[in-house]
Amino acid sequence: MVKDGRVSWLDLGAPDLSDDARAIVEATRERLGFTRNLHTVTGHNSPLLVAIEGVSQALMRDPEEGVSDKERELVALVVSVENQCPACIFGHASQLRRITGDATWVARVEANYRHADLSPREKAMADYAIKLTVAPAEVEESDLAPLRENGFSERDILRIAAIAAYFNMSNRLNSGLGVRPNDGAYAANR
Repeated sequence: MVKDGRVSWLDLGAPDLSDDARAIVEATRERLGFTRNLHTVTGHNSPLLVAIEGVSQALMRDPEEGVSDKERELVALVVSVENQCPACIFGHASQLRRITGDATWVARVEANYRHADLSPREKAMADYAIKLTVAPAEVEESDLAPLRENGFSERDILRIAAIAAYFNMSNRLNSGLGVRPNDGAYAANR
């Protein structure tokens, strides 16, 4: 449990941000209305914050066609739920509520995506992301077949694998440091 108003188990105080890191924090605060707690923590290593945000932007905000915003956030959410990472669950559930306008559907995904009303394409993507999360050494080439059968291109599959891998890293960083979930993310888009 985080105490004394800290945003993680670390007792670091306020970060001394580089100009690049400060720009990321300010842009995120403007977009979301709050500073992400993980930014506050990783801001103590500005190159790390900049690198993590660069990967996040490349995967989640790049307008490349093929994997929709909803599908990207679905991968992020199912991976984060599997890893029991409250900070990421709050954030990605909020984004899925914003995208879909359907808080009930998002809650079903949070509870158990297998019981949510997912399209065959979404289910194939979620199943692949979960296998990559829980049993990465067991992923085989045949695990890509359901993705291909549901219309994902080879580049789309690369993106899906990268999103799942990125959020496994992000979840472990949040969980390993006790990063507190943002209250603003929980309340947003309800």
